[in-house]
Amino acid sequence: MWALRSNFKLLFSIAVPFCAVDLVVREVANGMLFGMTAGLRTGDFNVDALIALAPRAFASLGFFIASFWVQQLLSGAVTVVGEDTFMGRAPSLRTSLLRVLDRGVPLLLTGTVFLLASTVGVTLVGALPMVVAAVVSLSTGIGPTLPVIAALLLGVVLAVVAIIFVTLRFSLYAPLVMLEERSMLSALRRSQALTDGRGLPFLQTPRFRLSVMLLIALALSSVLQGLFVVPRVVVAVFTGWTPVDGALPGLAQLPIWFAVPFGLVEVVTNAVVMPVAALLVAFFVFDLRVRYEPDTVA
Repeated sequence: MWALRSNFKLLFSIAVPFCAVDLVVREVANGMLFGMTAGLRTGDFNVDALIALAPRAFASLGFFIASFWVQQLLSGAVTVVGEDTFMGRAPSLRTSLLRVLDRGVPLLLTGTVFLLASTVGVTLVGALPMVVAAVVSLSTGIGPTLPVIAALLLGVVLAVVAIIFVTLRFSLYAPLVMLEERSMLSALRRSQALTDGRGLPFLQTPRFRLSVMLLIALALSSVLQGLFVVPRVVVAVFTGWTPVDGALPGLAQLPIWFAVPFGLVEVVTNAVVMPVAALLVAFFVFDLRVRYEPDTVA
């Protein structure tokens, strides 16, 4: 936390533009999603209607991925600040941004590989019980309700387990891309090697320590999301929105007297909170390297 306090102004200066771009990108995606769900509500559920909405769905997905990219670049810049602080150098805005420009493409490629592979893997693991239940139900003539409910619960459990498995092994890729100039599968394999159990008791393993840090980051993120979601829901309801209308309206669909100040507050708050997780993970990587591989730290 000393590193966070001593570099607060620098981290905040780095994070503000990234958080502003992230907010704009996410709101564009939310606006498209809101329009798409409204179209599904008012239109007929047929193939032509779904095909007509497909471009908007893919565009919305693209903007959400772009938001993920912006957050990846921010984590890369914060990692450079953490590296300079750890090595006793004076961190600077210029140094961080130059390193992001240099390593930005490998970072985005690696992050995309991680996102797609984990999404596909978790989806397949979660969907497998549903497929098996459907086959068993059709082949045996058992009513669909009980098998489907049981398979759904099992699928949720397996999906959660898969998410935890992937996260605790491969989520260190961002600092490794920035610090060791690795990319894609090399960075993911290196993350798995650093988080190896090494025969330690469970409470001392890197994966347990990483899980504690990620739980802290998740708690901060959840509280932050709750702080921003609740006012949006209240204003949306008072301006005529109901859950039946589909997705929650984005800021662009809400009154300007609310959207502008609320957006500014969200950018400032995110700029304060978002660097925390990236800085913790960067120092965690250095800790693992010093603890287990001192020769790799110059």
